[in-house]
Amino acid sequence: MYLKGKVASILAEYPEADPLNADAPSSLLRQTLLVELLDPPFQGQTQVITNSVNLQNPYNGIYLHPGEEVVVYGTLDAQGRLQGAAIQDLIRHRPILTVAAIFVVLIVVLGGRRGIAALVTLALTGVLIWYVLLPAILKGQSPLLASSLVCAVIGLIGTPIIGGLNRKSLAAVAGIIAGVIAAGLLAYLTGQQARITGIEFEYATMMLAIPNRPPLDLQGVYFAGVLIGSLGAVMDTSLTVASAAQEIRQLHKTVGRKELWQAGMNVGRDTMGMMSSTLILAYVGGALSLLVLLMAYETPALKIINSDLLVSEIIRSAAGSIGLILCIPVTAFCSAFLLSSSGTATDSADEDKRTAD
Repeated sequence: MYLKGKVASILAEYPEADPLNADAPSSLLRQTLLVELLDPPFQGQTQVITNSVNLQNPYNGIYLHPGEEVVVYGTLDAQGRLQGAAIQDLIRHRPILTVAAIFVVLIVVLGGRRGIAALVTLALTGVLIWYVLLPAILKGQSPLLASSLVCAVIGLIGTPIIGGLNRKSLAAVAGIIAGVIAAGLLAYLTGQQARITGIEFEYATMMLAIPNRPPLDLQGVYFAGVLIGSLGAVMDTSLTVASAAQEIRQLHKTVGRKELWQAGMNVGRDTMGMMSSTLILAYVGGALSLLVLLMAYETPALKIINSDLLVSEIIRSAAGSIGLILCIPVTAFCSAFLLSSSGTATDSADEDKRTAD
């Protein structure tokens, strides 16, 4: 079982020889720590735990100081008594909670009701991914189908929560569905042709070795990730285009469908460049360590452009950007059609009053 603990003191520490090169100066260190357990039913108990440290590569062992809190894995006997313990990691959730609290305060203060609506949508997204998408994948369901359904639900429910239950949101939902479907299909077709897995070897090995579970579709998990990754940008762009069309309709009640279409496309073109760059930069940021590694070892271009992981990131970026781009004309067309219909001007004005801050 996993428990929280705190390093009470360092009882001893001494260097260790490098097993690969005993004559070279070693960066390995072994600590003997006295750790106090913080979780019941072992709260207050102490354990002497050995911690291996790699001073040059913290990934393989981090140096611990007295007072730092750690994650401890305890082994129990048949009577539930603690038989041994090992340090698994540092406790890191407090900085995350601090950043999350700042995010919530800012979005509520600056966004008002819309900010609260955005938080509700974010919570809905988290619940659907954690309690619907992930269990469905682990049960052997198609990751692509499960993620498509989750994306559809998020778009159908989340967009009206943020934009209100009106024609604007309906137009945005149409664009979201079109954009996500386009991204998913492109990723699927390109990924199948390139025969990529899209998952790092270490993770793929662990995923394939999950006990008492049906075999996982690694490609399907990758495609599901493309859909989920593109959904946020597509939702943002679609709602921006639909909102702009609605505002123009409110200011110019005699505007026709063609003018609304052109206005939506103009707004979409401005949004397209920024959001596509944002999407691509986000994926590049995720693959930055891989790019640094490839450059450091002067990997030939032939190897780079055919690397599974790099090709996966390129497909992910391209598919998400194309889905974002295609959602713009769909949203602009639906906005022009819905918002210029008979009686829409009055309806939209009433809807704006109901959904305004």
